[in-house]
Amino acid sequence: MSITDEDIASSFGMFPQFVVAWGLKDVDAIVEEADKLAKIKMPEVDLYPDALEVLNGLRDMGKHLALVTTTLHENVRHLLEKFQILDYFEVIVAGDDVTNHKPHPESLERALSLLVGRANEAIMIGDSDKDLRAANNAGIDSVLFFPPEHRKFYNFDKLKEHKPTYVIEDFRKLLDIVGE
Repeated sequence: MSITDEDIASSFGMFPQFVVAWGLKDVDAIVEEADKLAKIKMPEVDLYPDALEVLNGLRDMGKHLALVTTTLHENVRHLLEKFQILDYFEVIVAGDDVTNHKPHPESLERALSLLVGRANEAIMIGDSDKDLRAANNAGIDSVLFFPPEHRKFYNFDKLKEHKPTYVIEDFRKLLDIVGE
């Protein structure tokens, strides 16, 4: 079996289940190795261009921000501190905070509950089918962030099948959407 970049990207948040579906043996060892590799590569991760500008703009608009991720707290906190953006988020719901990961709505519902928000007031910004499906499952509008470099990992037509409310290639466009 040939596993593509798109297959791997699709497995985020559900990697052990995908390893089984791919017919690979010794799932625990593969997951452990993948986690080690991710931790090695983590220092190379960088913010998207304009991410800080967008975070500042959302803060200036008085928006309440939550970060919802399948990444474990220890890993996401390290990245947020590295880029000095931890304080932008009132709430962080990480993979170790929930039983059911995206596309299940649990993580989004938890974030809304902690923010004392409502689904009709929220918007989910994501780049994967799991993000879009979680938003749909939670009754929340969604923004598909799909810059050109994502074409390597994701099939745009497949992502659009999940009917995102908005689609953007430039992260700064988020300020126009949220400011409407």
